[in-house]
Amino acid sequence: MSNYDFIKKVEQMIKPKDISTLQSLAPFTKLIPKKIQNRIITTSADKNPYMGFVVEPYSVFLCYELKDLDWAKNMIPENFELMETTVFSEDEPKHYIIFSCFNVHTSAFWGTRLEVNLIARNKNNNLLSWVIIDYDTNTLSHDLAKGLIESTTEKAFVTTDFDGNILVDIENPEKKRALAFDCSTAHSESKNLNPQLWLEGNLSVAYGKEISRNSGGVFSLKFDPKEVEKGCRLPLEQVRVSQNTWYEGLFHSIPDEVVYFPYAQHYLSDSPGHSSAIKSEADMVEQMQQLDLDNLPDYSAAPLRKMIKLGMLFNAFLVLTLSLAVIFSKRKNP
Repeated sequence: MSNYDFIKKVEQMIKPKDISTLQSLAPFTKLIPKKIQNRIITTSADKNPYMGFVVEPYSVFLCYELKDLDWAKNMIPENFELMETTVFSEDEPKHYIIFSCFNVHTSAFWGTRLEVNLIARNKNNNLLSWVIIDYDTNTLSHDLAKGLIESTTEKAFVTTDFDGNILVDIENPEKKRALAFDCSTAHSESKNLNPQLWLEGNLSVAYGKEISRNSGGVFSLKFDPKEVEKGCRLPLEQVRVSQNTWYEGLFHSIPDEVVYFPYAQHYLSDSPGHSSAIKSEADMVEQMQQLDLDNLPDYSAAPLRKMIKLGMLFNAFLVLTLSLAVIFSKRKNP
């Protein structure tokens, strides 16, 4: 399997028609209990074990050293423990919180995301893991606590300008949190990244204690290791963070490292409810080589469309029941 074949398959799994359908029907999922939503999404992974997941060029990562370790420990599931790591190969290990800002198109959603990650060791598989403790986005998302939801914010963009600056502004007024910064890429330097963080960490991705309901489950990404072999290191004097109101006091006020990727990264992601249970880089590469790309099923929105219909029927039944109750009540009490 050539890398081009893999990239082409990932892109082919992403259909704007399905994404727009899900986006337009998403409001109706509010009518369905979260437990039922999660069950439907999980069982749909039996037919659709993978999603195409493409991080678009100029994704950028702000890496802050943690200050309050006790607070951070309480934000990750019980089967994880905080772990020191380095961003680049030659750095000194530290405890990090990483703000990942990127545009993405996937089999299920298309838009801008900000994910806030703690770096921890998964006690079950002994892998370094990215633990997403929370996120903001202007498109669809899903987690166990909230179920399938629409955007968490209307103000979210990650973009570039003609002078080679990266511009990020993501604000959630309801939760009173925002991240806004800009940085020049003029004197950035391509450097070798720490493979344990950037490669191994993508084999064991989890959600924080609150949004995972302390489940500790993980999903994995499959990809060419060269996708994360090198990253562009930004000089800190070229980074201007005008606002970061997330978790005040949890981390130091100035980023320790800032990294961006000037190219698209193509991943095959586990669908919610499916786990590839990858044990190592070698295991991931072997699983990739065994993929039958021609017969790999495309991600289908059919189970989610059925969930929408269920919600509409539930709503109609509820309205009918209440209407009949009112009619009978009036008959008894003319």
